[in-house]
Amino acid sequence: MNTPTKRYHPSLTFAIGVLLATLPAAYSAESEATPPTTPEARREKMEKGADRMADALGLSDDQRTKIKAINQQEKAELDALKGNTSLSKEERHAKADTIRKNYRDQRQAIMTPEQRAKSDKMRERMEKRHERRAKDGDKPGDK
Repeated sequence: MNTPTKRYHPSLTFAIGVLLATLPAAYSAESEATPPTTPEARREKMEKGADRMADALGLSDDQRTKIKAINQQEKAELDALKGNTSLSKEERHAKADTIRKNYRDQRQAIMTPEQRAKSDKMRERMEKRHERRAKDGDKPGDK
């Protein structure tokens, strides 16, 4: 009486191995697509984005230091404005826009003409992306 021997199909074993190997990558890609929930996570994400932008613009160490100081001043001013309850919401938004423009001009003054041009193109692409998302009703972490 012969009992059938169990055969393992190498292709099936390989397919299962590939599936198991890709699960962690798929899970981490999914978690990266969700927006950060804590202020610390948002701050870290923004700092990484600023570093990527500085790398893309080819900023020198001196330029990075100066821009970081400008960013800290801007944040302090915007935080103070946020706490100012004597202004209406519209007045705060208008004042915040003025503050942002002022500090953007300071950052631009530190850059070379080539870096400014590249920065302007990057900002235009970002604004278009935000407009598209707003029009489509998507949240920033959706894509």
